[in-house]
Amino acid sequence: MINSFKDTIYFYCDPRKGIPTGDKFQHLLICLAEGFRELGIPFFSNINYWQESPEKEEYLFNHRPDITADDCSIVVLTNNWFNIKEPLPTRLFHAQRQYKTVYLDGDDSDKTYIDKPEFRQFDFIFRNHFNKKLNYGHNFYPWSFGLSNRILQQVNAVPSFQQRKRQILINFRHWRTGHPVRNISCSSFMPQISKILQIDNSVDNPHNISEDSYHYLQWLQTGGRHYPTYYQRLQNSMACACFGGFFVPAWPQNPGNLINRSGKHLLSRLRLKTKTIVQWDSWRFWESLAAGCATFHIDFEKYGISLPVMPQNWQHYIGIDLDNVQASIDKIADDPEILKRVAIQGRIWALENYSPVPTARRFLETISQQKVTDTSQVKTVSKV
Repeated sequence: MINSFKDTIYFYCDPRKGIPTGDKFQHLLICLAEGFRELGIPFFSNINYWQESPEKEEYLFNHRPDITADDCSIVVLTNNWFNIKEPLPTRLFHAQRQYKTVYLDGDDSDKTYIDKPEFRQFDFIFRNHFNKKLNYGHNFYPWSFGLSNRILQQVNAVPSFQQRKRQILINFRHWRTGHPVRNISCSSFMPQISKILQIDNSVDNPHNISEDSYHYLQWLQTGGRHYPTYYQRLQNSMACACFGGFFVPAWPQNPGNLINRSGKHLLSRLRLKTKTIVQWDSWRFWESLAAGCATFHIDFEKYGISLPVMPQNWQHYIGIDLDNVQASIDKIADDPEILKRVAIQGRIWALENYSPVPTARRFLETISQQKVTDTSQVKTVSKV
């Protein structure tokens, strides 16, 4: 169905000028556009964005003055627009529009959903950090950071599992004072896993910038998030810890509610756990999977984490139950091959479901399915 998709896509990229390039990093847009290009689906943008080679000023997103949003059938923008506190693009929601509006929401905060009435106007909001126990709204769909070609290029030729060091990469910069889920997970997990795997907690020096022109360009455009040495450590490690997020109350279910947000801060201060976690997604999780590491996170099912395509615990990743960390440690100790199996299957699963092409296909399929539903509803009303 998607191969015959004739519509065109219009991206509103962060338009600010005179600021560091990395402050405008829009990973979610990049993943989608790379998938569209591979599928042969045309797309345009309000500006030129994401230079692909240091030798040439050629961009993934290209602006054409003769093409506007009204010439396309889907219009996409990200949370950058709300983060920079700029007005939304002029006439985005005008009454005569023929296009669907899509908001890619990679924001950490949930407060925006209360403050901004625009969230009720978007046809689709694809939300990172989605939790199925919470109620975001009828136009919200689970989404993820996923994998871009930049990441895939760095982990393209992974070594065999036997060639890796028997170590787990736990390289959070501030795990003792950062995310509560990370703090609690590491405090209970690290002493136990260190009996099975050595711990590599080395962190890249932010000033240690590669002199290679390609890597420097990627470092610049990602706002200092691109380190070849980090990807090398991933590929040399058998496992990687990817814990992150905040515990929130089970009630109220609206994540932007003041009570819910206040409960989140109180739980953080008191170091208390719940069975609902937000702000859990990260580049590290996807990088670890793609690098062929046995990827550790919390148990997605238990804590309500939702993705468009769900991984299976102990098949694609290792999800820890924070109420019983020892059970996971015992399972690994009793089955010496389990880390290898999870690492191999996790990489295959991530590439099959979250590289650019499947990401772009899923995006279009979600919108197409909704169009079919809307048409069916119109026909039903007409008959009545």
